[in-house]
Amino acid sequence: MDTLIHELVHFADQAGYFGVYLYMLLVGTFIPVPSELMLIPSGYLASTGQKSFTLLLIAASLGSLSGALFNYVFALFIARRFLRKKRVLGKITRFFRRHGVISAFLAPLTPGLGQYISIPAGLSRMPLYLFLSLTFIANMIWVGFMLLIGFMFGTGAKSEKEASLFALILLGCVIVITSVYVFREIRRETKE
Repeated sequence: MDTLIHELVHFADQAGYFGVYLYMLLVGTFIPVPSELMLIPSGYLASTGQKSFTLLLIAASLGSLSGALFNYVFALFIARRFLRKKRVLGKITRFFRRHGVISAFLAPLTPGLGQYISIPAGLSRMPLYLFLSLTFIANMIWVGFMLLIGFMFGTGAKSEKEASLFALILLGCVIVITSVYVFREIRRETKE
């Protein structure tokens, strides 16, 4: 286990900020890549002073946003042309008219759904400025949460650990509440 942790930290260290951006770009697309493999070790490196927490937060959030934008554009220009069932497209559009804003914000905070919300957003032609701003804010929260987990493992001072733990608890609550709301809405929509 120690070898695996060491390798993940080494990988995050060697990747640099641009590598974090590229990795998170993949995470933001529909390719199932776990963000935790990059963000938690990067957070640890930030706690030891080897990386800047702020630069990691910005690079990872922009990477996730770029991946989400790729999905959005893919859905807008390519998937819509091949979607044969207009009824499905109509359902997606109606859902996004009613719940698009909250969904675009909450889905990136929901494990397993974050990278996929951009596809229905593109299919329904959600306004791009709204999609980008909501997705970026939500991604910053998720990325910050993951970085703080790693940061907590490397901090020496008790006060810093307590501050990190408090921030993790708050962000964890946001993620749990968000997950419950999103899954409830999805269940309700599938029953209609």
